[in-house]
Amino acid sequence: MRKKKITVIIEASSTGFGAYSDDLPGVTGYGGTVREAKQDLQDAISSVMEVHVRRKTVPETWLNGGNLDFVYKYDMASLFEHFGMLDITNLAKRIGINPSLLRQYKSGLTLASDKQKQRIEKGLHALGEELLRVRL
Repeated sequence: MRKKKITVIIEASSTGFGAYSDDLPGVTGYGGTVREAKQDLQDAISSVMEVHVRRKTVPETWLNGGNLDFVYKYDMASLFEHFGMLDITNLAKRIGINPSLLRQYKSGLTLASDKQKQRIEKGLHALGEELLRVRL
């Protein structure tokens, strides 16, 4: 069975982080960190699968037998909490954004436009590609 790609939204709240997807109706995750929210979502999916096994019922098609591949879409606060090793100032300089503005995006004081989000995402992907070519 092929893996079904699921886009999971990761969002910060005043008390922690949430994880949800329109592709997983009624299934959500929550935690004090992004990692905990992701794990809670995984646990919720496993719980739904276990209920079907126990009841000997057919799981919903969106569960794809539990064979899911997640793509995570972060808000700015969640992104920088989860990838805390990213230095805001140096990342901003690398992608050509004012460091103060990127800090405002991170804190939620200012919302990034779609164009700015694309610029940040492109810069992060370029950094990832560069890191993949590193050999030690």
